[in-house]
Amino acid sequence: MMRTVNAKWAVSIVAFVFLLVGLPELRPQAIDWDNPAVRQEMLGFKQFLANHPWIANKLRENPSLANDPSFLRHSPELPQFLDAHPFLQSNFKIDASAVMSRAQQGNVRSSNNSVGDQEMRNFKHFLSIHPWINGKLGQNPALANDKGFVKGNRVLEEFLNSHPYVQAQFRADPSGFMQRVQALAADEPQPGAADPHASDFDALKLFLQNHKWIADQLKEDPARANDQGFLNKAKELREFLAAHPYMQDQFKQDARHTIEQALQPAGEFL
Repeated sequence: MMRTVNAKWAVSIVAFVFLLVGLPELRPQAIDWDNPAVRQEMLGFKQFLANHPWIANKLRENPSLANDPSFLRHSPELPQFLDAHPFLQSNFKIDASAVMSRAQQGNVRSSNNSVGDQEMRNFKHFLSIHPWINGKLGQNPALANDKGFVKGNRVLEEFLNSHPYVQAQFRADPSGFMQRVQALAADEPQPGAADPHASDFDALKLFLQNHKWIADQLKEDPARANDQGFLNKAKELREFLAAHPYMQDQFKQDARHTIEQALQPAGEFL
């Protein structure tokens, strides 16, 4: 009888050990630094760190602070940036030290053209769906550096905190930057060219994977993405949409189609 009991315990222990070491989903996945979306977000993060030296120093000392709710509450610019950059947010959870190590490689100014162009296009789209802010900044571009004005227009504050290149350009030359933005031609993809907004849908898909409760709410009723009451409760979604004005516009035009597109091609969350 005792041998039978001991044998059962032995089997249970072996099974428990296999359970601990044999589940691949519990192991961190490697970060794909060659992913174009990851590269793009990393360029933006380098500019963010340049704009926020105090946060940069804290993260260099302890990269895991990017996952610390207490630190994020006391540094609201960082969670606003991370909520708008879901690839980077996921990678911090996988290996925070590797992210910070990568962020310190190279010179942000020497590799800023592509991220700058994308952020300027995002800002032009942002202005098109926020005509009052567009009018105010058109009259006085320096308002983008006015803390009172920015705090009083939360959607602008969230956009600037998630677009560090635009924020830096306003600080350097507000009038010149507004002139450059206004001179930008509207996006008109050429026949056969890749969809310029494919990365926006990729970002939305990963955002939904990172925020399951929000994803479930939007799958149940996609129109919640346009409901201010819901956005006040789901500030991560509000910050994401403020940083992705194209997606914000798509939700307003056809929320259900936007969600269905974001779930393609797999049609389900990983």
